[in-house]
Order: sequence, then structure tokens, then C-alpha cells
Amino acid sequence: MNIGEWDLGGHEIYRKTYLKESKLIFGGTDIVIYVIDVQDKERIVDSCAYLNDIIKQFIKLKLEPPIHVFFHKNDPDLVDPTQNIVNETFSYLKNKIQQFQNYDKFFFYKTTVFDLATITNAMSEILLTLFLRADVIDTTVREFAEKNNIEGVELIDDNSLIIGSYYRNEEIKRVLNSLSPYFLRLNDGFEKLDYMEQKGENHTIVQRFVKYFLFKLFSLAEGAYPYYLLLYKDDSSFSKEEFLTLQNLLNEILSHGI
Repeated sequence: MNIGEWDLGGHEIYRKTYLKESKLIFGGTDIVIYVIDVQDKERIVDSCAYLNDIIKQFIKLKLEPPIHVFFHKNDPDLVDPTQNIVNETFSYLKNKIQQFQNYDKFFFYKTTVFDLATITNAMSEILLTLFLRADVIDTTVREFAEKNNIEGVELIDDNSLIIGSYYRNEEIKRVLNSLSPYFLRLNDGFEKLDYMEQKGENHTIVQRFVKYFLFKLFSLAEGAYPYYLLLYKDDSSFSKEEFLTLQNLLNEILSHGI
């Protein structure tokens, strides 16, 4: 997909310009990502008020893009009293924002740069709303997982964005979401050592207690950006035939459409 992205800074002089030139800035918007620093207490009220002003401009322009609000800097190293304040702030802001202008297309996320999965998962969900084939990919991945007794699958790209997924439960989802960036880095390390080429392999298997993780690379075409599969199951038996079938189906969906 070709996506036009506008990164709008938060300085006051810019914010005034955005509202003054709202047709130019906001016209044709399909998706909004609005970032609030939950640790900057002094600016939170202003941030909410400005979001309300933006929604008023959307109403004037007869636009209704979904607004994805990132409550950012929800950092894991916050001490308990501070974390409690952040959680209370999150609940307060969520309720307050949902009352704006009878606008109901809000989605909320807690994000932090110290847990990249919080950002990549949010961005994956957001970008897939623009991708008409996303449901077909999810169905294909789910059917593959159920047929092969696989508890969790993620199809990801080179930036850790999730293109398709299946999880048997929320705990498996949490585990795979947190591990996929690390498997990508591990794969990068092997490629630098030419390990994968020397052994004739294009996958990695890791055992953790009684569970197995398989990380497998596949490409749509020579020279194309790679995709990766991260699988989670009870044993290390993985059918090459089933993988080939899945890869062919995904190739067809991703490269040629439905």
C-alpha cells in the first residue's frame, strides 16, 4: 500500500496553524493517531482540549476518521504510586475523550518505547484497517493453525508489524507479541554470520520448557521484502508440505489479491 503520512508536531505555534489551515491539514484523512504524554500532567488538560478542537474541524469538514489515542510513556519502570496515578489518568482521559462532540470512533492504547510490542501491535491493528485482504489472511492463518494443532501464529513483516495472526488464548497472544521483535533480531544476527545460508536452513526452532517456537522466513518473490512466520506449539513437528501450502496461499493473497 502507498500511505501518505503527516507527522504533526505539538508546539503551540504549529497547533494554531493546523486549526487555521484545517482543510489543507486534515482534508482526506483516513486515520488519526493522537499521542498524549501521560507523564506530562501540566499539558494533559490542554492536550484533551486540543483533541476536541480537532474533532470540531472534522465535523466541519464532514470527516469521520477513526481516532487512535496513544497514552504514551506508560513506562514499565514507573514506581507503584506513579503507576497508579498513570492508570487513573488513563481511565479519566478515556472517559473524557469519549464524551467529545458525540464522536464515537475512538480506540485507546497504552504505549511505551520500553516495550516495543505495545507500539508495533497498535500500529499493526491500525494499518490493517486499511488493508482489505486482512480478514482473508487471518482466516488462512487460523485454518492452518487449527489443522496443525498450533496454539499461536503471527505473520509479520521486517518491521515487526503483524499482517495476520491466530492465538488460542490471550496469554499466547501476549507471549508471541512480546517475542516477535526478538526473533527478528536473532534472525538478523544469523544472516550476518551467513549461518542460514551455510546450513541450507531458513527457519529457527527454540524450545522453552515443553513448548516450541518456530521462526520461519518466506518471500513473495526474489528481491521482495521478506515476511516471517512465528509459531507456537507443543512439539517440534512441523509439516513442510503444510508450510508450502500456507506459503502459496499467502503469496497469492499478498501479491495478487483475492
